[in-house]
Amino acid sequence: MIFERQDFQQECINNIITILQDFNFKEQDNLQDNLKECLTKFYENHPLPYKATSDKLNLDILMETGTGKTFTYLNLIFELNKNHKQNKFIIFVPRKAILESVKQNIKLTQDYFYNIYKKHLKTYIYSDTKSKSSIINHYIKNEDELSVLILTNSAIDKKDNILNRRSENLFNDKSIFENIINLKPISIIDEPHLLKGDKFSANFSKLNTLYFRFGATFPDEDEFKLSNVAYILDSVSAFKNYLVKQIKVSQITSIDDDLVLLEANTKDKKAIFSYFVSGIDKKITLHYGNDLGLIDSKFRGITLQKVTKNKAHLSDGNIIETKSSYRLNQDEITNLLKVSIDLHFEKEELLFTKNIKALSLFFIPNIDDFRGEKPFIKTKFEELYKAKREEILKQNISDEYRAYLMRDFDDEGNLCVHQGYFSGDAKPSKGEKNTDKESQEARDIKLILEEKEKLISFDTPLRFIFSVWALQEGWDNPNIFTLTKLASSSSDISRHQQVGRGLRLCVNTSGKRVTHNFMNYNDSLFYDINSLDMVVSGSERSYIEGLQNEIINSSFSFNGSVLYENILDIFELKKDQKMRFFIHLQDNNILEFDEENDRYNIISPIYEYMKDNKKLKELLKDKFESILEVFKDSPNKTSQIINKNLNQTMIKIKINLANEFKELWQTINKKSKIVYKNIKNDELINAVVTKFNNQKIEPNLICLETKKYDTQKNKIITENTQIIDKITHKNTKILELLKDFCITQKLPINFCVEIYNKLDKNMIKNNPKKAFELLDNIIKDSLHTSLISSVSYEFCQNQFSNLSVEDVLYDSFGEPKSSIEAHKLGKYITKDKTPSDAYLYETAVWDSKLEEEVIFEDIKKVENSEIRVFAKLPKFSIPTPFKDYEPDFAYLLTDKNGKKIFFICETKGYDTKEKIPPDEVKKIDYAKKFFKSLEGDLKDIKVSFQTRINKQKLIDILKEVLQNDR
Repeated sequence: MIFERQDFQQECINNIITILQDFNFKEQDNLQDNLKECLTKFYENHPLPYKATSDKLNLDILMETGTGKTFTYLNLIFELNKNHKQNKFIIFVPRKAILESVKQNIKLTQDYFYNIYKKHLKTYIYSDTKSKSSIINHYIKNEDELSVLILTNSAIDKKDNILNRRSENLFNDKSIFENIINLKPISIIDEPHLLKGDKFSANFSKLNTLYFRFGATFPDEDEFKLSNVAYILDSVSAFKNYLVKQIKVSQITSIDDDLVLLEANTKDKKAIFSYFVSGIDKKITLHYGNDLGLIDSKFRGITLQKVTKNKAHLSDGNIIETKSSYRLNQDEITNLLKVSIDLHFEKEELLFTKNIKALSLFFIPNIDDFRGEKPFIKTKFEELYKAKREEILKQNISDEYRAYLMRDFDDEGNLCVHQGYFSGDAKPSKGEKNTDKESQEARDIKLILEEKEKLISFDTPLRFIFSVWALQEGWDNPNIFTLTKLASSSSDISRHQQVGRGLRLCVNTSGKRVTHNFMNYNDSLFYDINSLDMVVSGSERSYIEGLQNEIINSSFSFNGSVLYENILDIFELKKDQKMRFFIHLQDNNILEFDEENDRYNIISPIYEYMKDNKKLKELLKDKFESILEVFKDSPNKTSQIINKNLNQTMIKIKINLANEFKELWQTINKKSKIVYKNIKNDELINAVVTKFNNQKIEPNLICLETKKYDTQKNKIITENTQIIDKITHKNTKILELLKDFCITQKLPINFCVEIYNKLDKNMIKNNPKKAFELLDNIIKDSLHTSLISSVSYEFCQNQFSNLSVEDVLYDSFGEPKSSIEAHKLGKYITKDKTPSDAYLYETAVWDSKLEEEVIFEDIKKVENSEIRVFAKLPKFSIPTPFKDYEPDFAYLLTDKNGKKIFFICETKGYDTKEKIPPDEVKKIDYAKKFFKSLEGDLKDIKVSFQTRINKQKLIDILKEVLQNDR
């Protein structure tokens, strides 16, 4: 597995280290006051969306599932040791599965952290009486050792637990846990919403030292809710920053899906019902006397008479009750299994070609459904899988993928693509005689729990995992692409937790994570791979809405298209403030109230409207900046959750204009690659080499520590630490890293070799990985200043669309498509106005008010030229050495002689060009080079690119374009 420092993880650690720079770890009294002072000072200079403090010794870190919180707090342990000489740590986890995951993470990252900190983290796990010896003789007695003790809450929450007993090996009257307390260890609580019981809290409070709570979810109770916040990366923010997968929900319905009561409200005399119409979950609120025919004509004539607790009484005598659980019949389970297997194969070959193994996870009702004498789910899965596999093998698939599928059976003909892991599963005891089947189960369980790298290898046929909620928090796998729910979950398992098992960005078989950067910052390609299909039954009413609400309620930012009033509850506004806020946005056509669903639809960008609004500043007072941050725009315009049961909103394309637009589109959308010409090698190379050689890279050292046991102090003491050797790195490994570096950075191999030949080789040999990371940063800094004059582009004449396999505007025969999905053009739709006659689409779809204005500008002629057609570009992007760049609009003009001018325009909502951020300026500079190179490839066509800011009129820009063409 390849581990890379992520900027957001480093920001989290930096926040904590900054907070604790004045914290007195040695002080016994007034620690709470000391911590509160540190937080107050930190909050003055570090804006966070939530800053509530408590009188406890906690620091809270909210991190979305799948963003590497375990890696982050392991890194934090090393930083606290380095900066504050803290040696002893405890990690508390609520379940064995999480304990196994933490243990596995420590094992996988040990070499990575050793290369940075030159230390290993010694790990102790309390499991039974056998494990207490090492805890006593090493964790407790060796105070100099950097070590962590991993405990479940059950290890300390009972008086007669082994850790709460005395031990003769300690030579004192205190219990093992009391001796641990004397070490003053720093604690980390993993999944704090599951560690809040009275017994655990009472025993945990005895530690009375600093502790960190890391979680995606925090308790609602006042005593345990989020406080003393050091860092927030909530669900919405993680998605906005391309750190987790997109979620696609398929809800499988049947003709037997009944009318379901979601809520009975006796106070307001109303009931909320759910009913599937054409496979879509419709929700409706009815009051006393309302006809159920509003839901569906089959209920016409039946009215709602009254509601009591959890019941709706109808005029035909029927009583509908709310359901807290369900049980699927065999036909429903079969249908869900079939859909899931189809989805798996739909993705698998595509991912296979990209060196990524696809896994699927199923939650099932009972162990017997997989392990029993007549395991229906296992048997039905095998039947459906074999049938689908035979169907796939008959298709025109690659030889490599076919060979992969041929390994689905073992030598005895047993299908070995599936296995279950259930609570209580364990490897057979040594010396115990086991059947081949039991041994195979044990190997597969170990594979699922402990051998993540092996599980994502194509050499391992296992790729379908079945569980009865044993795999909850603490277990996930980056390569889960399909997650199927065949059972009702208990009330304490949230939808957010369910999807969390597959949210982590996937990795290829080399262990490289497929990040947004890895996919050249291309949204379409990134989400073609990083998407999680969630398959649920029709019995899961309002699943998508519930999932959206859970994500919003646990987030401090927003990325959706609908608003519920409770989004502002976290800011504790007064009732009048909140009401006036929503009314103001509604009156100014930013929100539109949806009575049927009791929510607001967002019809215009909230952030854009709010940022300079004096009335809202006066209304929200000191909460204004924090609430504004909630609605801050993101470059990621993709929907976080997609309802696959809903037809996408389609925007009609004007066919006559599309025929004219075709040449422009296919010209700018040619497959392109960056080339470097006339690089001033000496100047650039010398700058890079000088910066690199002036740095210092410490060697990896092999140390010998001499320790002895001090009988008087009853502890192990380090007497001497001696450096006995350096770790030597072979030249072959260094050259391999050099080759990978050139490929990753898309730089000419000769250019990289010239730099390498002049570098201080001793520095590289000291720590090759760190050296190339340093070189990467230095070259990036130098490239943008030195290479802008050397960058050019080459175009493939007959290959179009550098975005995806399928062209979004034209079919494979080059004919215009009749429509395009709205989300590929923008987030907001104007329904009550008709765009300019020259606009390619019949409806305006946009992301900013400036874009909306552009679409309705009805300019037909400029001087002696005519605008034939213009369009908002559908997710078109230009590759740059920095990041891909996405212009907004393209215009086709013709002059009086019929000469064509392609004008590409980027709209910016800034008052002046000087206010455009430096990163965007760099991308614009590369875009200019792109279109200049493109123009050189064309005959008799002028290509012009410009950036249009807020106050510029289109007519003035077009006049400038035409004048430049003369």
